[in-house]
Amino acid sequence: MARALIILAMAVLLSACQSDSKRLDSAATATGQASAVTPRPITPESCTAKIERVYPKIGEKARWTQKRWEIVADNRDRLADNCGAALDDYWNAVDQITGGKVNG
Repeated sequence: MARALIILAMAVLLSACQSDSKRLDSAATATGQASAVTPRPITPESCTAKIERVYPKIGEKARWTQKRWEIVADNRDRLADNCGAALDDYWNAVDQITGGKVNG
């Protein structure tokens, strides 16, 4: 009889430990998932800017039109550089916060 009570008591204790262990595992999993989430960066306007259109004007020489295209292309290249720099700054800040451990 005493042996049956001891076995019953052990079973109750082990089942309680198992449920605590499951709770701790699920809490650790939830904490890990919450800390692993990296928010999406806000897209800078320079990343979404559309390239300007250059239409030849009446009486305009081809070289002038070409020069305007070059200026437009230079402006867009500058915007792309700004976009890249902004995103690099963002990911450097994320790396500093997470210690370089970001899941991709």
